[in-house]
Amino acid sequence: MKKNKGFSLIEMTIVLIILGFIMGGLMIPLHSQRNQQQISRTFSTLEEVKNALLGFAVINGRLPCSDTDEPKDGKENHPCDTTNVEGDLPWKDLGVGRYDAWNNPFRYRVEEEYTENPLDKHKIFVTGSGLRVRNKEGDFLSNSSDDSRVAAIIFSFGKNGKADDDNAVLDKIFIYDGYVENKDEPEKAFDDVLTWLSRNTLMNHLIRDGNE
Repeated sequence: MKKNKGFSLIEMTIVLIILGFIMGGLMIPLHSQRNQQQISRTFSTLEEVKNALLGFAVINGRLPCSDTDEPKDGKENHPCDTTNVEGDLPWKDLGVGRYDAWNNPFRYRVEEEYTENPLDKHKIFVTGSGLRVRNKEGDFLSNSSDDSRVAAIIFSFGKNGKADDDNAVLDKIFIYDGYVENKDEPEKAFDDVLTWLSRNTLMNHLIRDGNE
């Protein structure tokens, strides 16, 4: 009667290698899927923040300043000046979440003219703001270089937890673009998640709610 032979060491090694390839192939889509879920969740929270900013503006007649205290307390540092137009989101004042899907605090950039109380809406309609948003190719939201339609920007540093490209502190031009992962050249990666509040949306809400 023949005895059943077990797997040889070579056969076991081949099996493990094959399993490794299979598992690796499965992990890549799962990794991409998780990234997309985190991006979508962050975008959703940013929209909630934008709505909260509109509510704050209706109640207070202005937009909040950023939170620049150390340690951060989630409350705006008002009045605004060049030192606190950008900082952490004043999440306590707005009643929203503090962190993005990667557990990094949201950043917030507002133009000083939109934080004045009372807000001079007619002046803002005429003068506009220097705060601008463009894509990586250099195309701006507005066709005119001196007429931005952006009142405030809320953004996440994304998975890497740092500003990509020109999304640096106190810079008036921010980059809005798709997710780009580049392990070979990390400096070319882009994972910032950004949204903005247009001045027209802000003004329409204030006028509709009787803040003339």
